[in-house]
Amino acid sequence: MPTPLTQSLAAGDREAFAALYDRLGVRLYRTALTMLASTAEAEDVVHDLFVDLARNRQKLARVTDLDGYVFTMLRHAVGRRHRRASLARRSIDRLGQERLDAGGFTTAPVEIEDEALAAAVAALPIAQREVIALKIDGGLTFAEIAAVIGISANTAASRYRYALEKLRGALAKEIRR
Repeated sequence: MPTPLTQSLAAGDREAFAALYDRLGVRLYRTALTMLASTAEAEDVVHDLFVDLARNRQKLARVTDLDGYVFTMLRHAVGRRHRRASLARRSIDRLGQERLDAGGFTTAPVEIEDEALAAAVAALPIAQREVIALKIDGGLTFAEIAAVIGISANTAASRYRYALEKLRGALAKEIRR
């Protein structure tokens, strides 16, 4: 059964959108930041998510789990960003290779120093990074993560555990340096 908040959102009530942002904005941003490893990208995704919510507000009239719905939207938006970035990288790589094949030149990529934890999280497989983001930054339970991603709660817990093990290993190596 839709809540009064979802009904107000579906009706286009600006105060309802402000209340939703106040309730979930920080969690959504942190989750997107962990998943994307870029503050600008995370800000853009959260902004775009709220624009999409407002544009398609009529769909909210049927939503029974608003938080789950919004985090699912976030997950899909991040996935679209990853796919677009991957396509762009392949295009750039192909153009660079064509330039090299034609006798042109290329420059080495710029190394950007980052904190060890951010680097370790960014190195995780997307599926594990996604669960880490939803659990830690989104504050979701494994059951909620399972519903958002479309996996079992046990799989969500396993991905979380494996991600933590990888993070511990990566950070232990960093500490020894």
